[in-house]
Amino acid sequence: MIAPRRILVSRIRRIGDAILSLPVVDALREAHPDAAIDFLAEEGPAQAALGHPEIRSVLSYRGATLGLPAPPGLLLRLARGRYDWAIDLYGNPRSALLIAITGAPVRVGPARRARRLLYTHPMANPAGPISAIDHHLLALKALGLAPRELKPRIHLGAEERSRGRAALDALLPPGGPRVGLHVGNRWAAKRWPEARFRALLRALSRIGIRGLVLAGPGEEALAQRVATGALGAGASPAPVLAGLPLRPYWSVLAALDLLVTNDGSPLHAGPALGVPTVGILGPTVPEIWFPYAAEDGHQLLCAEIWCRPCHRHQCPRMDCLEWIGVGDALGAVERGLNRGEGFGASA
Repeated sequence: MIAPRRILVSRIRRIGDAILSLPVVDALREAHPDAAIDFLAEEGPAQAALGHPEIRSVLSYRGATLGLPAPPGLLLRLARGRYDWAIDLYGNPRSALLIAITGAPVRVGPARRARRLLYTHPMANPAGPISAIDHHLLALKALGLAPRELKPRIHLGAEERSRGRAALDALLPPGGPRVGLHVGNRWAAKRWPEARFRALLRALSRIGIRGLVLAGPGEEALAQRVATGALGAGASPAPVLAGLPLRPYWSVLAALDLLVTNDGSPLHAGPALGVPTVGILGPTVPEIWFPYAAEDGHQLLCAEIWCRPCHRHQCPRMDCLEWIGVGDALGAVERGLNRGEGFGASA
């Protein structure tokens, strides 16, 4: 196969998955050091690729326009991109069509239904559960490459990191460990009970660890309940960080000593920023969604239970999360702080 000069990597949806796709970019750079690599995603997921030193250009958009799969200007840019390779890491009808529009002679994507016909190199389906990182790297194996094991990295600039430290210092002045708790998730079945987060905040404060409650869009009320209910009547609530755009939010995360989070994009942002991360997983498959090492300070809390994985968004019992105790989380925080020195994403 002729070495590519221009490569398009597409992971159009879901922020966490976009983070987990970044090792594909690094592996392509190792295999083809002279190729120009572009990254295509919707506006939110595209934030993960901004500042990546191996990416020439990040192509982003907000969604369909006038019944088209993307805005006309972007479609024209894809058609004129003269890509040699175009790699679709999402594999829905829209992403497959966007890859086809490039006209790249080599097009890779998941072997699903009729849209597999839009690819020249359909990806093989794995025989069993593999990590989401390895699943993305299957695209390169379809091209005959054998990428080594790589970790996702979100690359923040020096100014972004400085602003993140200043924002954290304004909420929690330096002096002693600072732990962020991301307490929300879009789906109820992926949220550790808020009473447990309140109890964890109390337990942390008793051993000299200060907590910051983190909230994504629509999670502000939940975060305030956790913060105000954590320390009892008359006590000052824990600070809450809410309402930040994605990159500034990540800049604050990068300044933390440790992150505790439900399933969701913060679960992947923490490790990709070099922050020791305690992940709390309920109905999903840990082998797929927590490919992070304890030697880097990362800890997984996931109860062994007969009904997992169910992938439900709502559940009347929530045993998979109810069985994870406050003591489990506190122990994981202590282990993470003791072991995690962070590996720091490149500036």
